[in-house]
Amino acid sequence: MVTFYERPLDPDAGWARIANMWWAMALRGVGAIILGMLALLWPAITLIMLVLIFAAYCIADAFFSIVLAFRGARRNERWWWLALHAFVALAAAVVALLYPAITIIAFVGMMIAWALLTGVVSIAAAFRLDGAQGRWWLVASGVVSLILAALLMAFPGVSLFTLTWMIAFQALLAGSMLLGLAFRLRMMSSDMRASEKITNERHSGDTREAT
Repeated sequence: MVTFYERPLDPDAGWARIANMWWAMALRGVGAIILGMLALLWPAITLIMLVLIFAAYCIADAFFSIVLAFRGARRNERWWWLALHAFVALAAAVVALLYPAITIIAFVGMMIAWALLTGVVSIAAAFRLDGAQGRWWLVASGVVSLILAALLMAFPGVSLFTLTWMIAFQALLAGSMLLGLAFRLRMMSSDMRASEKITNERHSGDTREAT
């Protein structure tokens, strides 16, 4: 999430393909921020609506992970981290859509499982990147998810109001981290294109001189 879940790549191994997919990470971040804003600014939200909004976010998140996993698989790259992330998101979405009227305790349990798995996958994936590729942005997003899971495990009997705010802040923070990673990757993509342009111009000049 080419794939964001590969080993650190050098230019010869195709690290530039990661940077060229910055838009997918940006869309994941935007989706998380939208989830957070809806939860934060909807004071009279019901549990059913919160569950359905969360399901919609998981479906969108899984979609981008599947697209990137498919591209990685076609290039014989390490894509299974993306597939695992997509599976976790889709599983959470299916449960939420099939049982929208679940109790708040059941929803908290589902959120704990989702946050734990998402956090672990994100952190593991981050160490497939190097620092220059924005590793710590992805680590931070995973840590935020793990903090949400820890808080929910510590306080499983939270009210709907408290749960909504916890989800909102997790989504806003994680979304911001993903946007930070996307911005870093976009800068790298721009630098790569500029470097390629200079190299091509030099090569063209050398070719003309040779003839």
